[in-house]
Order: sequence, then C-alpha cells, then structure tokens
Amino acid sequence: MTRAADRDAWTTKALIDFLWRDGIPVFSLLWLSEPDDTEHKTAPGAPPALAAIKSSDENLARVLSALDKQNARSTTDVIVVSDHGFSTISREIELPKILKQAGFDAVTEFSEEPKPGQIMLAGNGGTVLFYVIGHDAAVARRLVDFLQQTDFAGVIFTREPMEGTFSLEQAKIDDPHAADVVMAFRGTEDRNQFGVLGMIDADWQRAAGKGTHATLSRFDMRNTLIAAGPDFASGLTSAVPSGNVDVAPTIMAVLGIKPALTMDGRVLSEAMKNGHSPISGVQTIEASKKFPNGTWRQHLTISRTGETVYLDEGNGGFDR
Repeated sequence: MTRAADRDAWTTKALIDFLWRDGIPVFSLLWLSEPDDTEHKTAPGAPPALAAIKSSDENLARVLSALDKQNARSTTDVIVVSDHGFSTISREIELPKILKQAGFDAVTEFSEEPKPGQIMLAGNGGTVLFYVIGHDAAVARRLVDFLQQTDFAGVIFTREPMEGTFSLEQAKIDDPHAADVVMAFRGTEDRNQFGVLGMIDADWQRAAGKGTHATLSRFDMRNTLIAAGPDFASGLTSAVPSGNVDVAPTIMAVLGIKPALTMDGRVLSEAMKNGHSPISGVQTIEASKKFPNGTWRQHLTISRTGETVYLDEGNGGFDR
C-alpha cells in the first residue's frame, strides 16, 4: 500500500471510529487523496493507479458498513464526487526555455523587482497563466501570436480582446488579479501506454508518461458524481449538464439550509426524488486568426442549465 493509501485509510478510520463514535452527525466530509496522488506519479491505467482506485473503493465500503452498523444507511445521503478527470502527458513543454529562446523576458520567479514587459509564468499542469508586468498590451499580443503558431497550444483566453482568443469572462475567470493570458494545452484522444484514452501536452513540472489534468480535454473536464440515499432517485442516469459547483447547493437544499448569499451552482433537482429536469442547452463557440504561414483555430463547448454555465471541452490548433 502506498503512503497516500495509508493516509486515506487512517483518515477513514478517524471518521468512522472517532468522529462517528457517538452517532452520525448531520454532515460529514471525507476527502481521499487517492487515486489523484498515484495517478500523478504514474498514469491513468497503470497498475499502481488501479490499486489506488481500489483503495478508495475499500474506504467507501468501510463508510457504508459503518452506516449500516449504526442503522443510518437508509436515512443518510451519500455523495461520491471527484474533483476532475485525468490525462496522460505526451510531451513535457519547457515553456520558460521556449519563450526565452523566442526573445521573451519570461520567468517563473522574480529575484529582483519585476520589470515592465516581463512575463511571469505560473504552470498548473495542463494550463499556464501568463502575467505580463504592467499589462503591456504589445507584449501580450506578441505572446499570443507566438502561442497560436505553436504545436502545443489548445485554447487561449485573454484579458483584453484579441483576434483568435476567448475572453477571460467566457471562462468565468475574469478578475482584477487574473492573468493577462491563460493557455490550456492541446489534448488528443490517443491512448497511453496502458491503453487508456486521453493524451495532453503539459507544463515543465511533470515528465511525459505521467498523469495530470487542468486542460480543457474532455478527459480532464468530465469526472465522477454519484449520489444515493433517501433524497435521491434510484437507478437514474442523468444527461443534464452539471458540475462540482452544484454539490454545495444540493447538500444545502437537502439539509434545508437557505444560503445567506447568492451561490454559484444550482440544486441538482433532476437527481432528486420527485424532482424535475431543468432546461439545458449546449453551444460551441469558435475563434480563429490567419497568419502568413497558416491559420489558428480554437473552439470551446459550453453547456447551460438554467442560469448555470459549464465549460465542457475545448481545443485548438495551427493549420499550416
């Protein structure tokens, strides 16, 4: 058993044997680090990753058994959710080195006072944030032009409107402190060394062949959500668009708690007993830019259920 699996087993035991010793509280949250920890170190489908999934299954079984022993299984809702999907890294892209070779003053940390026009890179696996010091529009435009002609860029978002990009607002990341440029790496439906679908380029912090996430690939964006218990319909598989942002509002609705403030997300009414399916729809937006040597094209598929918006998947590429 891995150290992460050991930690998860200890945490599960602490929940069941200590926190639940005198009865099941109104709300409990159990966070497990597997299979995320191991899939980053190996890859989706690797034998250790499959063992990590099995360890989480076993911890869930312990939780359900504990509910049975306290005669609380039939009166307790159980929600199992993952925070993201997973892909395998096909190439490790050394963006700091690549940008410096292209003439950009790009850094991953500052050793002295930042200079106007410098670019701070913040890698996040499948996505990189670019902070242009002083919000220099010319530098940001030159950076975007460069990225659009590479073989690794997937979808690009920008603070200021630029040809061939989407706005930060369209990604729901528009904020005074947000990056000037955000790039999700390109993904494919190729299989990894273990036959699992989903390959992506990724930043310089993990090697090719290992697992990571945070692109707009559907293998990263789609994840697990299972709910069972007295408040949920039995045997239902719903195709209504939803996301992790909906978990908190749903739990609050089950507990009869009215939010003091407006929350993101919605109640998953379509999954509830005697619930209803809200109106939903899907659209795909596109952006492109022509260069002398080819054309950059990117797309983003967006779902909407009621007033809640979800990013489904996106990708792009440069056609020479």
